[in-house]
Amino acid sequence: VRGMGVRGFVRMGAAGGLQPDLDPGDVIVCDRAVRDEGLSHHYLPSALWAEPSPGLTARLHDRLADAGLSPSAGSAWTIDAPFRETVAEAEHYAAQGVAVVEMEAAALFSVAQVRGIEVAAAFAVSDSLADGEWVPHFADHRLADSLLRMVPAAIDTLREQA
Repeated sequence: VRGMGVRGFVRMGAAGGLQPDLDPGDVIVCDRAVRDEGLSHHYLPSALWAEPSPGLTARLHDRLADAGLSPSAGSAWTIDAPFRETVAEAEHYAAQGVAVVEMEAAALFSVAQVRGIEVAAAFAVSDSLADGEWVPHFADHRLADSLLRMVPAAIDTLREQA
């Protein structure tokens, strides 16, 4: 990737909320991710967490705030097996303060670390697994609004890197 001129990238998308105080469309800037997926273990020695690049993450947070999104820093549980999260796992990670569940952050953070490039990630809450019950919010206008404002903020973040 670095040999092709890539110096950094930003992952934007949706994630399931694990904390009961998260509403649809709330924006979480990922400050670390639980490595409960398969890819990161092929790049780095086993560990619980993968971490993004601090500088790019801070810039992303600032640009999202500039876009009026009121982002919060929070961790993610990365699991890449759709619909395989268990209530016990969701409760465990929620009790540890993990904000959201998603599918890519830990893998991206690990690859970026090995390749020596910057990476950051942010998520808009699209559904909830808080309180042991799955509640979808995919049609909520707040989710769509957040996602539409997140993309230009990500582009601005990457432009600052140039």
